[in-house]
Amino acid sequence: MILGITGIISAYILIGLLLLSINLYSKWSWKVKATSIIITSAFYIITYFSFPPLIGWPTTEKLPPQFRLISAHVEQPSKETGKKGFIYLWISEIENMSSTYAPRAYELEYSNELHEKIINVKSKLDKDIAQLGEFKEPDDTMNQVNEQRRGVKSVYIEFYDLPDPLFPEK
Repeated sequence: MILGITGIISAYILIGLLLLSINLYSKWSWKVKATSIIITSAFYIITYFSFPPLIGWPTTEKLPPQFRLISAHVEQPSKETGKKGFIYLWISEIENMSSTYAPRAYELEYSNELHEKIINVKSKLDKDIAQLGEFKEPDDTMNQVNEQRRGVKSVYIEFYDLPDPLFPEK
């Protein structure tokens, strides 16, 4: 995206002006004119809610099966305010052990189990020990048991120390 948000705003202003000029000078019935205005307005709203995933806000999509953890942030739930907790992971998907994709932010529901794992992993990241993560699809029967026991869906993520790359000897 070369123009970014400015280009999209400009495009919608142009569409709005075109719609206005068509509605002012056309001999269409008012029902057609009103419908075109409503449809255009609906697309403004749809576009507004479609942008956050495109401009860097965390996604709630499923995690890739293997990834390199770059950073993590935990927002604990608050009983006072009723705010739900979230765990944010900034990861880079790994296709095979040699190629990675651009980093992406993911938002997960808070769970105590995952929070404990994140504390351990962050201490390793602070010591410059790269971390490899694996996301496993939860088994439905195990997930139902964990939901009943804890009241929260479990996320099956395991973290491992990424081995140092082998450098050729001099």
